[in-house]
Amino acid sequence: MQTPVHCRPLATLTAPKPFLAQANGGRRGSGWHRERLCPSCAAAVQGPLQKNRLLFAAVEALFSFQPFFALAAKQAKNKIAQRGRDIGVDISAEVAALAAGADWEAELEAVQDASLAYPAYYTQPFHAYPAGNLCWEAALEVNSVARAVHAPVMDPSGRAMDPGGDAALRAAFSGRLRELMGEERAVSVRDIVDCGCATGLSTLELRRRFPDARSLTGVDLSPHFLAVARVTQRRRGHGAEEAGGAHEPLTFVHAAAEATGMPAASADLVTACLACHELPAAATREMLAEARRILRPGGAMAIMEMDPASAAFQRVFGNPFAYAAFKSTEPWLLEYAALDVPGALREAGFVSVRKESASPRHFTVVAFKPK
Repeated sequence: MQTPVHCRPLATLTAPKPFLAQANGGRRGSGWHRERLCPSCAAAVQGPLQKNRLLFAAVEALFSFQPFFALAAKQAKNKIAQRGRDIGVDISAEVAALAAGADWEAELEAVQDASLAYPAYYTQPFHAYPAGNLCWEAALEVNSVARAVHAPVMDPSGRAMDPGGDAALRAAFSGRLRELMGEERAVSVRDIVDCGCATGLSTLELRRRFPDARSLTGVDLSPHFLAVARVTQRRRGHGAEEAGGAHEPLTFVHAAAEATGMPAASADLVTACLACHELPAAATREMLAEARRILRPGGAMAIMEMDPASAAFQRVFGNPFAYAAFKSTEPWLLEYAALDVPGALREAGFVSVRKESASPRHFTVVAFKPK
């Protein structure tokens, strides 16, 4: 059953200083611009923020203190590793197996666009890694970490741990987007662009859901992640012909989702799976504008994201200590929570915006470029 689109630009949230100093280049005390927030998200986020205003402000200030960040990041990684062990995922062992037998510097050179200038938001500590996504540690761990982090996502209580939770979440996204597109539109999907593809987990799910697509392009800013995507592609037996692999219409491109470099009107479907919460709101809007540019008339933009109105999100924003743990891995969390995603799609020129739950704590939204 389709859920109502509750995100409409009817409320605003202003974070107290020094909240999200990153929004203005990392300058402390610069405050945070106002973002339009839907009524449901406002109730879930704005109330707890105001109730615990001083505590949240203290948490934000502490994150500018490097030893505090390092401690919080270490604790977050330890928790993820323990959850992995609880569901039978040995992250260290899986990383060692993945790393073995590859010339990673050569892989990096093969995929990296050396002329690419990284935006400032991408060069900050992120996901508990000091170098963010621009390091081998993050790239080699992400597939295993995703299974640990997403183990509870399909359980409304967040307590039941499922080793297949990550796969179930991605399958729910691809299934919902096909439903929201409508079968008639979905069968005409020939060319797909997956923004923020990381190591290709979301791109592979799109390949499974759209087996007749002639091309799938995964775009990401991290050449380390893309190198892992290419190596795992070859190990699946689908590498380049000279490597003895079978043909797979899946390529990976080192670029920003805001500036893919792809030709205008060259794609039928553009996706962003769990990417918006990792971006400042301005970058998300630029990504949507770029998606509209590269889509053919009638093409679709599909987003799967955390739902700020969900009970899980409310628990985080209702507890400054839970927020601190989340903040150590997601620096743009507050700015994302304030973003009206359906509204931003409309502002970017998309029409027929449709939204549905993908999990108890995630939504899928699909919108179309006018014909």
